[in-house]
Amino acid sequence: MTGIQRHFKLRPSRIYFLLLSILSLTALAALWLLPLPASRLLALTLIVLCWSGYALFLESNLRMGRACVAFRLEEQEEVVLVLRNGRHLSGRILSDSLVTPYIAILNVSLNDQRRVRSLLVLPDAMGADSYRRLRIALRWGGRTDQALV
Repeated sequence: MTGIQRHFKLRPSRIYFLLLSILSLTALAALWLLPLPASRLLALTLIVLCWSGYALFLESNLRMGRACVAFRLEEQEEVVLVLRNGRHLSGRILSDSLVTPYIAILNVSLNDQRRVRSLLVLPDAMGADSYRRLRIALRWGGRTDQALV
């Protein structure tokens, strides 16, 4: 990956916040259309609101300790995730990750744990040039014989 940016810093995504908010409101509207007793509706509403708050703070606003605020691409599909609480998690980018001009979903198999962590990156979570460089780095990897347009 010579000449390609390898460290990417993430910032809160307004698009992701908006999408999660719309999803939460839609879920609440659909829930209240169900023919359920009021006590169950209130309990399910509380569950949806708790999930929404957690997702909005963790994923879109990067406020919680385990939120990924930066990552570094290494050689051979390796990646190091930097969490808000200061921890560094190393892992490997899986082949089922998705990279498009509008969204990047990095599925990372963590080395020290037996689980997969997904990292959703939207263009507004980093500068436009950084997002383009991320797409190039993920698509072409260490191949320097490709044109970097």
